[in-house]
Amino acid sequence: MENNLRTQIAARIKVILTEKGLKQQELADSAGMSKSYLSRILHGTINPTIETIEQLEKALQTHIIIIP
Repeated sequence: MENNLRTQIAARIKVILTEKGLKQQELADSAGMSKSYLSRILHGTINPTIETIEQLEKALQTHIIIIP
């Protein structure tokens, strides 16, 4: 599996969804985006913008990317 930032972001969001017991549709609604757009992020097929990552972090109430 390719280990790039897109796949790392996707994997982190999936872990958070599982931990919080959320469905993709619930996250998409909370973040103000379509489920299909979120799905493309989770499959690593698009590069989410910083603004999109911030929307997801706000909806998830946690950080997706942690810069050391």
